[in-house]
Amino acid sequence: MRAIEIKNLTFSYDKQEKVFNNLSLDIEKGKYCVVLGRNGSGKSTLAKLITGLLTIQEGQIKVDGIEINEKNIYDIRNRIGIVFQNPDNQFIGATVRDDIAFGLENHLVAQDKMDQIINEYAQKVGMDKYLDKEPSNLSGGQKQRVAIAGVLAMTPDIVIFDEATSMLDPKGKKEIKEVILKMRELFKDMTILSITHDVEEALLADEVIVVDNGEIAIQGTPEEVFIKDDLLKKLSLDIPFVYKFKNLLGKNGIEMDTIDIEKMVKKLCQ
Repeated sequence: MRAIEIKNLTFSYDKQEKVFNNLSLDIEKGKYCVVLGRNGSGKSTLAKLITGLLTIQEGQIKVDGIEINEKNIYDIRNRIGIVFQNPDNQFIGATVRDDIAFGLENHLVAQDKMDQIINEYAQKVGMDKYLDKEPSNLSGGQKQRVAIAGVLAMTPDIVIFDEATSMLDPKGKKEIKEVILKMRELFKDMTILSITHDVEEALLADEVIVVDNGEIAIQGTPEEVFIKDDLLKKLSLDIPFVYKFKNLLGKNGIEMDTIDIEKMVKKLCQ
């Protein structure tokens, strides 16, 4: 079953230069998909169109089989949670508890049930010990984990990460990747779509979609995408370290599986 179906999508901000021209793309339910692309390739525009933050001009987008339009946009948004780029801009409450509670209050969840939900999802992202902390006392990674808890508490079918790690330090990025991996374990039917520049994150995905000039340049598993290093370089994209190492070994006549390389690198870093 498809979680997201995009058919013949055309979009332009100025009605002259097209961001997308007849784009078609399907994302299967329960998959973790990463969308890569250089600045201006249309990655974040795609996320905004899927969530209804931008209006579709031509073509069609369906979420869980429901077409996005003015009549059902609120139903669509109830199915999708989104984590944005800047963690500071997402905090609404005075404390972590208040922030996770915000969406629940808007959905008129009873107070006795709300406390249980807040505790449950704070624990899932490792922020249960910080519930009474103020946002100013948290790191960027911790703030994003709170934002994720608030999204998960609304039990969406789809979670979109829109450059959610781009403003974080390496520690914060690592924290969010770990949360995403945990989400995959806990919520088997949840579809995760991550818009990112981080090729190392893309290694964790089921599917990688490379967007360039509003079109799908490459699509496939991480293995299928990252072996095309010459094409990725032309698209101004890097490849993960493990593939750089594999290519270097290959040039010296040594063939080695990427999984074995990852194990070796981890052992060397211990």
